[in-house]
Amino acid sequence: MNLEEVKQFLEQQKETPEVKSYLNELSALSEDKVRQFLETDDGKKYLQPRLDQHFSKGLETWKTNNLDKLVDQKVKELNPTKNPLEIKVEKLERTLKMKEIKEKALEKAHQDGLPIQLIDFFLDEDSEKTETNLDNFKSVFDQHLQSKTKERLKEGGIDPKGSPQPPKTFTREQLKGLTQEQYKANEEAIDKLLSLN
Repeated sequence: MNLEEVKQFLEQQKETPEVKSYLNELSALSEDKVRQFLETDDGKKYLQPRLDQHFSKGLETWKTNNLDKLVDQKVKELNPTKNPLEIKVEKLERTLKMKEIKEKALEKAHQDGLPIQLIDFFLDEDSEKTETNLDNFKSVFDQHLQSKTKERLKEGGIDPKGSPQPPKTFTREQLKGLTQEQYKANEEAIDKLLSLN
């Protein structure tokens, strides 16, 4: 018997109880048959759209029920609403803190001999940063002051590095008693002295 003859036989005898039972057994689904089908490419193509649809529906339901609450909660965390009294208290605390920092900075500037008129330029969020700013300013200020002092001393005839000869100075009586030769020998020092007066 070939396949065509089997098909014809089953078609002719499909109403008999034995053939019905046999055909039901052949077409019956079992867990193993379903699992084997789902592991094939055709089974995956069939199942994936249904899984995606089910997941999308579940996600939309979750968003509807939970997302707005979570977003509102996060917004409140990031931007807490404060009443005017809290805002005023925070502002006063900040002002008090800055006043304390300024007092410490003024004390330090006074101790270090720095100009207190410039103190506001060196204030920072906390005392440590302010103190660091003042220390940096003192260092730069001292260097500048030292270089200007050296320049002035050189202009006055004094070498701050220590010249072997002391600068020439004269009193009024000495100037009156100078001879022509002595004046010419010390003319530069005398002219500087007279220009300062």
